[in-house]
Amino acid sequence: GVLQYQGGKWIYGYNKCLGKCLVFDAELGGILDGLNIMLSRNFENVLIQLDNMEAAKAIHERSMSS
Repeated sequence: GVLQYQGGKWIYGYNKCLGKCLVFDAELGGILDGLNIMLSRNFENVLIQLDNMEAAKAIHERSMSS
């Protein structure tokens, strides 16, 4: 994953060896890791961009049911 300021300035890059898993699980795991990094650095406003419609739909549906 890559964390950037709004203007595109690089903040932090991260990766993790996942072994064998579904793309869906890798996408959600990467988002969770990125959010945890942002929280640990005290960022309050976050925009998540991803290219996996299935993951985006799952996040949106979960947020609407909470």
